[in-house]
Amino acid sequence: MRTLREHTSPAQALVEFALAATLIFFLLAAVVDLGLIYFTMQALRVSAQEGATYGSYPRVETDAQSRSNVVIDYSEIVYRVYGSAGERGGGFADLRDLNSDGIDDLGQGLHNNMATDPDAYIYIENLAGIDPQNLSDVGCRGDLPGEQLQAGGRGCWLRVTVRYDYEVLFPFAPAIGDTIQLRAAHLTPMRSTVFTTAQ
Repeated sequence: MRTLREHTSPAQALVEFALAATLIFFLLAAVVDLGLIYFTMQALRVSAQEGATYGSYPRVETDAQSRSNVVIDYSEIVYRVYGSAGERGGGFADLRDLNSDGIDDLGQGLHNNMATDPDAYIYIENLAGIDPQNLSDVGCRGDLPGEQLQAGGRGCWLRVTVRYDYEVLFPFAPAIGDTIQLRAAHLTPMRSTVFTTAQ
C-alpha cells in the first residue's frame, strides 16, 4: 500500500509553497497597510481635535470706537493642526505634508483657503445651531452684541476636518489607486473668549 508521501515530488512541493507564500505575502502587505491606516487616522483625529479645541475659544478684537467683535483665528487653528505632530512632523502621518508630495505644506501655501474650500486638506467650519444634529451652514457671527459668539458662543459650533493622502503599500494598489485620502473631523461647541486684542 502506497502512502501519500510517495506521490509527492519536490517540484510539486515547490509549486505549492510558491502559491501559498504569494497569498501569505499579499495578506501580510494588506495587514501592514491596514495597521498604518489605523495609526494615521489616530494622528488625524488628534490633530483635528487640537485645532477645534483651540478654535473653540475665539478672541475679542476691539476697534478705536470701543466696538468689540469676536473673531475666530483660522490661521492659528491651521498652525495648531499643523504642529500637533511636533516639530519634525514625523510619525505615521506627516501632518506637515498632508498631500504627501514631499514638500512642506505651509511653504507652498497649501492651507491659504482652508476656511472657504470644503476640499482643502484642513477645512474649518463655523457652524450655528442648537445641537450637533441640527446644524446650519449660516455660521455664528461675532459682531452682534450679546448674541451668538458674543454670548459665549451659545449655540455656535466649530468643526475642523483634516485630510491626508495615504500612499498605499499593498502590491495591487495601482489597480485601485496609489493613494487613499483619509479624513478625520472634530466638532466642538464654542466657549467663552480668552483674551482681548486692541486695534
